[in-house]
Amino acid sequence: MSDATAAPPATPQPQKSLRPLILVLGACGFASTFTMRLVDPLVPTLAVEFGRSIAQVAAMATAFSFAYAIGQPFLGPVADSVGKIRTIAASLILLALLSVAAAFSAGFDMLTAIRAATGIVAGGIIPVAMAAIGDRAPMAERQVLLGRFLVIMIVGQMAGAACSGLIAEHFGWRSVFVVAGAISAVAAVLVLAVLKPRANADRAPLSFRGALARYAAIFANPRSKLLYTLVIIEGSLIFGMPPYVAAILQERAGVGPSLAGLVIAGTGLGGIVYGVLTRILVERIGPSRMTVGGGLLMAAGYGLFALPFLPWWSAIGLFTLNGFGFFLMHGTFQAQATELAPGARGSAVALFACCLFCGHAIGPVIMGLALHVLGTTGAILLFALAIGLLGVVTPRILPLTGSRT
Repeated sequence: MSDATAAPPATPQPQKSLRPLILVLGACGFASTFTMRLVDPLVPTLAVEFGRSIAQVAAMATAFSFAYAIGQPFLGPVADSVGKIRTIAASLILLALLSVAAAFSAGFDMLTAIRAATGIVAGGIIPVAMAAIGDRAPMAERQVLLGRFLVIMIVGQMAGAACSGLIAEHFGWRSVFVVAGAISAVAAVLVLAVLKPRANADRAPLSFRGALARYAAIFANPRSKLLYTLVIIEGSLIFGMPPYVAAILQERAGVGPSLAGLVIAGTGLGGIVYGVLTRILVERIGPSRMTVGGGLLMAAGYGLFALPFLPWWSAIGLFTLNGFGFFLMHGTFQAQATELAPGARGSAVALFACCLFCGHAIGPVIMGLALHVLGTTGAILLFALAIGLLGVVTPRILPLTGSRT
């Protein structure tokens, strides 16, 4: 069936039957985000190791994110045709191999190339897992279940940021990648042992024409272009900061990579709070107010972090606030993306991830330029103003399905 709109939405499953799915897919997200964020606390360490500038090493995050983004238009149709569970399992196996390969990098260029390849492979995990949840959960429950998935996934983000600096200080930076590879391998085993592809799924054969038909169906929905544009902006504003946090804290207070990792991990802690409270937030506040509140909370967190006289440890709380605000906004965007084209959900969520990681790639470049032109305080305040404005404007220009406002 080549027409993506013709495929009927998957029959929702009882919530109890989704628990193993959420737990295992959460473990997959843990492995992916652990790998994604582990370089941020190591930026000063790798700069010394390879004789590169902070900006050059921070650009490694751009290489990972850009590769993650460009792989999405291909991975989405693969997941729709081959099956989402099969795609996730294969991606985890490759992620484990590439993480171990990164540990044996002979130079900076090799490490950057491996991180770029890792970005492509990592793109076959979280977006595909979100689409798999969308296949099985009704829209009324979807944002809540995605929130629970995010709780486990975000622990991986926290662990990647917090543990990488600690492991590097005691065992060397190469050990960080070995640990990441082991985590990915365990997640792959869990997928193969616990999850099975849906036997009754209606999957179109993989073809270039079929992929184009799916994307045409997605963009036939007028909400798609606007949502994807907002996600690019969101990604650039929230992910432009992390690669520079360790360097900023080192300059301000002489903080090392392990403590900088704790600060960055605060974003994940805020995400966990969001995941625990998702049902209450969706039912009592609604998606529209969640995006506004999220933008304003992120603006407050960034604005306070811009003040250089605050003690370094206060940044842990500020990034926790930032993380909660981010997931208020982003969790709403995620739920909307799963409903853009139900018959091509894998491709629709893949494009969503593509746009997010385009922003992820652009953000550090913009932040680097802003730091050069405006200085640390000015650059952070600029990002604070922009993310607050995004939160306020979003519900005015994008109708949010499921909104209670």
